[in-house]
Amino acid sequence: MNARIAGIVYGALTLLAVVTAATAKGYTETLGEYSFLVAVSAAGLFIAHFWSQLLSMRLTSRIDRKAVVHEAVDSSTMFVPAVLLLLVALLAYVFTASMEISVTAAMIVLTLALFAYTWLGTKALLWSLGTAAVGVVMIVFKVVV
Repeated sequence: MNARIAGIVYGALTLLAVVTAATAKGYTETLGEYSFLVAVSAAGLFIAHFWSQLLSMRLTSRIDRKAVVHEAVDSSTMFVPAVLLLLVALLAYVFTASMEISVTAAMIVLTLALFAYTWLGTKALLWSLGTAAVGVVMIVFKVVV
């Protein structure tokens, strides 16, 4: 379970960085462009993580079908933060019709989820706050830049 929590945190931090860079530079001006960015980034994260883990296992031992399926399930956690980013942005857009507010709201909710997931995995306040602080830094970059 902790590997899956770590995967969610890893995916969330990476997606926050991608969303920050893309929205700060104005690369995503519509909800469709934003959704495409998040979905493709999450798929890329899944493929990169899944393949690198399989390669690591293959370099150190033999791998069987069970190991491949197990790693696919673990790697699929990269989609959890993407779904959260998409759902919150869509919901916020329905109420505000503002991409800026919608994406920022999605990033804030994901940062709160980062805190919760880290707490769930570590039960350590400083680790949880530290992880959430990275999310806050991404939000500040997005808003300021």
